[in-house]
Amino acid sequence: MSRVEERVDRAFVVEVASMVEAAHQPRDDGRPRACLYCTPDGCERVAWAAPILAAHRERRAAACRRR
Repeated sequence: MSRVEERVDRAFVVEVASMVEAAHQPRDDGRPRACLYCTPDGCERVAWAAPILAAHRERRAAACRRR
């Protein structure tokens, strides 16, 4: 299957959002990472990833509370 034919499920979207978040974390030496899409006003990719990860973390927390 080519990438175009593969299904995009929630796990895949969460994985990509997690990679976006990780790419914007500061390095161990405190320097910021470079993102080609960041602007002085922020990064639209972080704005896309944040609500996806927040919802995922809430679902995970809810699942842990049910146990």
